[in-house]
Amino acid sequence: VDVANDVDLTILEWSGYEQAKYHLEYNAKYGGQPAVSLFAEEKDAMQRMRNGYQVDLIHLCVNSLNEARDAGLIKPLDISRIPRWSDISPSLLEIEDVQVDGEYWLAPWEWGFSTVAYNPEAFEIENATYDIFVDPRFKGKTALTSSLSVNHIIAGVIGRWADPLDPTDAEMDMAPEIFTKMLENARFIWSDGTQLEQAWVAGDVGISYVFGSATRRWKRTGIPVVVVPPVMTWMCGLSLSANGAGSEQQAYDYINAMLAPASGVALFDQYNYGHGNSKTVDLLDPEQIEGLGIDDPANFFERGLFTGATPPAKESRLYQLWFEAQAGLN
Repeated sequence: VDVANDVDLTILEWSGYEQAKYHLEYNAKYGGQPAVSLFAEEKDAMQRMRNGYQVDLIHLCVNSLNEARDAGLIKPLDISRIPRWSDISPSLLEIEDVQVDGEYWLAPWEWGFSTVAYNPEAFEIENATYDIFVDPRFKGKTALTSSLSVNHIIAGVIGRWADPLDPTDAEMDMAPEIFTKMLENARFIWSDGTQLEQAWVAGDVGISYVFGSATRRWKRTGIPVVVVPPVMTWMCGLSLSANGAGSEQQAYDYINAMLAPASGVALFDQYNYGHGNSKTVDLLDPEQIEGLGIDDPANFFERGLFTGATPPAKESRLYQLWFEAQAGLN
């Protein structure tokens, strides 16, 4: 029997996560895919909402929650309307900014780590650190992500800032020099992982920020890559938009569908990421998840550097300094 298409839901979503395999229950119930608008940068997605674009759900990462909440773009979740909420791993709900004033602002969906990495066939590097981004030996062989928040963290690690996410004024005074060196060394800035991978395989670049999913896949497919510590851990999920014009019930049904263990299996098969639902890991091959840490979220976030939020005034200043450094090169 054909289900009538009753879809009344619009989502701002990262490119790739809109696929039906991640929310099969929703499509079965409402007879089709929700309306989806894709983005590659959270800042762009939030700016579209500020400009009046109406959506019902937005897929945010933890480091953007404060900004979205303070700007009135999202509203708290009524967790009683998400049947699988009780299956979410408790340690994910304890991550800073997820719960504020006793209310939850994000349904955790995916989490993992990103890396700084280099190509060992292109360079011999002993005890590599993030300093490889500013080492003159590698000029023209590095690539930078378009994510400014990641570049700030990299600069903070290079500058030995006590907390790369919350630099002091004196530490921020070091930023222009570090930013300039990072930009001078870089062959290009990428927002599409495919562009990075092609340049890596071609030998054009051999140092970059690399998504953890890509690092894993490259190793499996024989692309040479060595991870440089610290890894950067992160978590993202779904937030309820404050300006939605669609069905709020469908928004909650969509969140619940995304939290199905089968959705988490599809997520792992595609990206090797951890899933919000603690029951998902029981469906995965133990050999596949070995060494990833996704079976132990409590300890996962104790390692490396968690990419949380930077205080807004400091973030604005760092953005300004980055743009000035870019302008200074042209």
